[in-house]
Amino acid sequence: MVYEALQEISPHPGDIQNKVVLVKPNAGFLAGRIGTGLVTDSETVRGAIRFFRDAGAAKVLVGDGSIAGVDAFEALKAARIEHVAREEGAEPLSLDKGKSVEIEIENPMAVDTVKVSSIAHEADLIVSMPVMKSHMNTVASLGIKNMKGCLYQHEKQRFHHLAEEDRFRPWHRWRTLERAIADLYSVLRPAMVVMDGIVAMEGMGPSMGDPKPLGLVIASRNVLAAELAGLYIMGIHWREVPHVLLAAQKTGVDLPEEISALNIDQDALKTFQNPFARAVPEDIAKFFPSFEILEGDACSACCATVMAFLKQKGPAYESRRAGSLRIALGKNIDPDWIDKDTILLGNCTAKLRSHGRFLPGCPPVGSDIEREIGRMDDEGIAAPQVQKPAGSRKRCL
Repeated sequence: MVYEALQEISPHPGDIQNKVVLVKPNAGFLAGRIGTGLVTDSETVRGAIRFFRDAGAAKVLVGDGSIAGVDAFEALKAARIEHVAREEGAEPLSLDKGKSVEIEIENPMAVDTVKVSSIAHEADLIVSMPVMKSHMNTVASLGIKNMKGCLYQHEKQRFHHLAEEDRFRPWHRWRTLERAIADLYSVLRPAMVVMDGIVAMEGMGPSMGDPKPLGLVIASRNVLAAELAGLYIMGIHWREVPHVLLAAQKTGVDLPEEISALNIDQDALKTFQNPFARAVPEDIAKFFPSFEILEGDACSACCATVMAFLKQKGPAYESRRAGSLRIALGKNIDPDWIDKDTILLGNCTAKLRSHGRFLPGCPPVGSDIEREIGRMDDEGIAAPQVQKPAGSRKRCL
């Protein structure tokens, strides 16, 4: 499917021959099982490698950069992408092993410069190969969001930790993360997008959502057109996804309101439309009522730690009083919501360490949370209900 889709959209052969092509899957997480929608399917990657190899590419690289705490090359191995790449004569690699290349942003919305991996910067063509996902930080994760893996090492985390600045006031209604992704898109844009919808992920993406088998791929040389097609299938309008809207503004593109404006098989597009469950933070609390999770612009790494902990260990605490175990994460937590027995997860909460039970790390791991709850039990602590001040900003997972 991927091979045939790329044949339909491929540029002139001369645009590929003797070029270095970087195939950039979404492989930033350690995949326990294939076919969950967590990472790009290795067989879609195989199709892309074969196409560019047959089209005369000088070299096909296959790489990604991972979230904090995950080795990108080990993630490629866990997803079988490393194995497939070697079978097909491509070179698997971690983008985090390149050098840092700093690129200046023209008319920035959130960042003046971005540091990207030299491997991505030096490739002649980048092919963004995301798996279609709902996403708790960005509503959806497709071809544009997938390029965040090209950022160099801790630059990926920096995008989640940006301080708001008055000079960016025209953009303040959008979160700094969304604007930074648009800034990145303005200087590092894929030549093609191939979206993996063989098994997508809906619900609590990017790491703890549910598999959504669609049996499709979407390919385009127009990145924004691919975003619109993918979002349409997901039942999401592009205006609901700020980084897509901002990427279009940043590059001077007027996005069409109607999907009929796309040069695509409209009947097939409508046939495959299958609205995704959104990553609604409150949903996870319904399953683990003993926990109250306070989130203030936390990055994917800490969010993944909390969700993995709840999924694996949450049922063991179901006899506790509702909301009696409180965990806070992210850089924008209201101190009025914190008491001395609130678990403060990760380095972004360090400024509140005197208010609660601070667990350092970027990110900490689930066993840290388990040990801290054990200490609270040893101390005979039952977390009290905090009087919630009127008008406080709060977001629960």
